[in-house]
Amino acid sequence: MEAKKWAAVTLMAAGALAACAAPTQGTATPAVTVAAPPNTIVIQPPVVAAPPQTVYVAPQTTQTVYPAPAVPVAQTVIAYYDALNRRDFLTAWNLGGQRLAKGGTYASYVKGFATTSWAALTVTNVRGSTVYVDLSARQTDGSMRSFSGSYTVSDGMIIGANMKRLS
Repeated sequence: MEAKKWAAVTLMAAGALAACAAPTQGTATPAVTVAAPPNTIVIQPPVVAAPPQTVYVAPQTTQTVYPAPAVPVAQTVIAYYDALNRRDFLTAWNLGGQRLAKGGTYASYVKGFATTSWAALTVTNVRGSTVYVDLSARQTDGSMRSFSGSYTVSDGMIIGANMKRLS
């Protein structure tokens, strides 16, 4: 019974608060708060947690497994994918993207990466100026595409690629 009285008092106080809170032009209205009486337990409604969501995070750096990054031709390919992951398309273009675009424009080259969130590169081998890689590319729809093949590098620039899509 006591709890019902308190609920009624709370509602009436809230109504009074609303009435007091209505601004009257030219006069200040004090804020009124109603404290719970002593020995009162306030029950909060249960908190419902949102269902877990999958979040895709782009890798911070490009992964190099083999060979050591000190191999200059491998460094060029790694730098190319690092630029793509940072969305620095101009750097990627200058590292060989213009050759890979096969005569296409810079704008069409950039547009070609519109559905790619990030790419993880694994350098598997280097023979002379050829860098062999495995590549996983996460798409904006959450799907993954896998590629394997090679890049040819000359004077710090990618001059050709022979990549095959696996999935």
